[in-house]
Amino acid sequence: MSEDTATDTATDTTTATVADATTPQHDQRNEVLALAIGVAGWLVPGLGHALQKMWGRALGCFLTVGALVFLGVGMRGNVFSSEGGDAFGMLGYVADLGTGSFYFAARALETQGSDVAHAEGDYGTRFLAAAGVLNLLAALHAYEAARGRKA
Repeated sequence: MSEDTATDTATDTTTATVADATTPQHDQRNEVLALAIGVAGWLVPGLGHALQKMWGRALGCFLTVGALVFLGVGMRGNVFSSEGGDAFGMLGYVADLGTGSFYFAARALETQGSDVAHAEGDYGTRFLAAAGVLNLLAALHAYEAARGRKA
């Protein structure tokens, strides 16, 4: 083994050791950033994608979730609260809370209360739940994309 080969091998080993030592800290920082992007995407629909410069997905998510929420409230759908007495009430609350900041807008816009006795109000309730689930899925996608998963 020549002296040049031994030097190259030693340099490669040293570089690999330094790279391995910094990787866990770098991965932890990326994981925290990905989590922050996911939470931002939940709080404001589409924000997680906008932070990653995925403008089409961000705009599509914001407009779709917003339209579903405002249609649901306009149809006098039930916006669930945390005081649900049964499992379905809590499930509805989690689905509605999935809309992030739009949940508080829906609570503020629901001045006349819900009217689920009619089909229109029942469909409104479904629109609100669908908006929440859609936003949660979009936030999960933004989180996974920030982690480097295939988007």
